[in-house]
Amino acid sequence: MKLGDTIALIAPAGRVTSSKVREAVRNIQSLGYKVKIQPGVYKTDGYLAGSDPNRLNDLLASFRDPEVKMILCLRGGYGSPRLLELIDFEELKKHPKIFVGYSDITALLIALSQKSGFVTFHGPMAMGDFSGKYGLAPYSSRYFWNLLQKPKNDSIAKLFNDWGAGASERLGKRKMISPGVAEGELIGGNLSTLVALLGTPYEIDTRGKILFLEDVNEEPFRIDRMLLQLHLAGKLKHLKGVVLGGFTRCVPRSIATSFSTEEVLKQYLGGLNIPVMSGFAAGHLPDQATLPFGSKVRLDASQLKLSLLESPVKVEEK
Repeated sequence: MKLGDTIALIAPAGRVTSSKVREAVRNIQSLGYKVKIQPGVYKTDGYLAGSDPNRLNDLLASFRDPEVKMILCLRGGYGSPRLLELIDFEELKKHPKIFVGYSDITALLIALSQKSGFVTFHGPMAMGDFSGKYGLAPYSSRYFWNLLQKPKNDSIAKLFNDWGAGASERLGKRKMISPGVAEGELIGGNLSTLVALLGTPYEIDTRGKILFLEDVNEEPFRIDRMLLQLHLAGKLKHLKGVVLGGFTRCVPRSIATSFSTEEVLKQYLGGLNIPVMSGFAAGHLPDQATLPFGSKVRLDASQLKLSLLESPVKVEEK
């Protein structure tokens, strides 16, 4: 990405709020980028941002448009998995783009990475993160733009560990669940979405990978059930490491009769004999790092560090 490039806004999941979209457009344009709002963004169909064919058309048009350098999702909610069997992933291999989102967008991040073969980005979305008076929060902004503007080799390793005001506060929340060092391809996303895709052609491949997980508004017993399903599906068996992001508002209704989310995570992940780190600033958080799925990383849980081993931006710039 460079100043003047075009960013396409799409809504592949839940319906959007027009005022928030306008705020996001204003804030992105103020940074020096062009914005293209796809025509189906403001459509509605129940809880969806338009029908499946309409949302699919916006997605495909963004990939096919040679002017578009980044596709930025407006929000999650629900709806992305409904598009998976409608997408020709072989065609999309011809049109690699920077594709960004999180939460329900996890379904597209994983499918595009595994079936089209290019890096996807678990990061902030237009409506929830780029809107408001000032747009993307400073901490999130540093991660986002520096990651997508081809970081130099000597700065790649520092990308997630040593950046500016507020870094020490976020880094201080990291905890070691299991010690060790591992290298591998980073993959993952929203736990609920990943579990919903198990047993389908779009389920996550975790073999030899560093797995990132996050979620929001799930009680510990639900986290327990989903991690058990990953375990029984064999998705925790051949991992090289685990990075846990925000588990936002994942608290029990009754503390007296429940494990905490932290306890549940340790029960399932602490005995895998691989490095596991929690508290990484990514997911449903006001300040979050952008993570490149499909890029090689180095996890040092003992030192509470996650480092990039390569630049994730593969898009050719003209």
